[in-house]
Amino acid sequence: MPTTYKDQFFEIDPGTSPAPGTPVTVFRAQMTDVNDNGLIDDNDNDLFNGVQITRVWEGDTLTVNVPGVGTVTYTGTTFYLATGNPVFTPTDGQVLQNGTVAGSSFVTSSTEMDVGDFGPTCFTTGARIDVPGGMRRIEEIAVGDLVETLDDGAQPVRAILRQTVRAYGAFAPIHFAAGALGQERAFAVSPEHRMLIADWRAALLMGCDEALVAAKHLVNGTSVQRIEGGSVTYIHLVFDDHQIVTADGCQSESCLPDPALIARMDPKQVELLQLFGAESVRTVAHRAEAICLRAA
Repeated sequence: MPTTYKDQFFEIDPGTSPAPGTPVTVFRAQMTDVNDNGLIDDNDNDLFNGVQITRVWEGDTLTVNVPGVGTVTYTGTTFYLATGNPVFTPTDGQVLQNGTVAGSSFVTSSTEMDVGDFGPTCFTTGARIDVPGGMRRIEEIAVGDLVETLDDGAQPVRAILRQTVRAYGAFAPIHFAAGALGQERAFAVSPEHRMLIADWRAALLMGCDEALVAAKHLVNGTSVQRIEGGSVTYIHLVFDDHQIVTADGCQSESCLPDPALIARMDPKQVELLQLFGAESVRTVAHRAEAICLRAA
């Protein structure tokens, strides 16, 4: 059945080489994967706010002059709609900010976009995070506190973002029963939150020691399930760099917005931001690969 995703967009096509100074304004909209194959493309009647998508240009870039921040370059996907309008969304984990165009680049082949590039990545309340000397509930962690990371040891938290949403559709949390990933305690994360798989499955199926897999791709209907109903509070931990942290005994990713934006944030600005993603140097398993990992 169709699956709907909400994300951030500019109404612009980097491929038209928009003139410097052209204003761009962020808005939220829905994308619908009509046949639920995990891809947004122009062959399956996929929709943007109910309008059919006719072209998908993945890999375009748009450089925006953001007031008070400076120039920020977003890498993402441009969609053309049946109405003739273009829309652009980032796939590099950054948060779009209003500003004016400073430059652009574009690809020349229409392709497709993995739905794993949509949406926020975060923990739910109650998650217990490894910190120096033990564990702490995520809601008790404050900006400046140290959190243990896989690659860089104890690192200070630069910002904490909280977002409460209705737990339905693309925003319903993914619940991992105790033992689902070898952990002792049940936990839940956002659908896009990527878990680190570092065992024989990654080596056998992907030829690497470890891979990041979106939680929604690990749903198996038994030990890993999407739970709908009521509301859920998601909490994002932001560090200077993308990190792997341990929550409830499982390793997964942190959140990484644009560094230039972080450098100029104050706590009030941070709390207003709603969509954050992550950038990683690790291998990322997309839907087809993740299904193989899940089944192994």
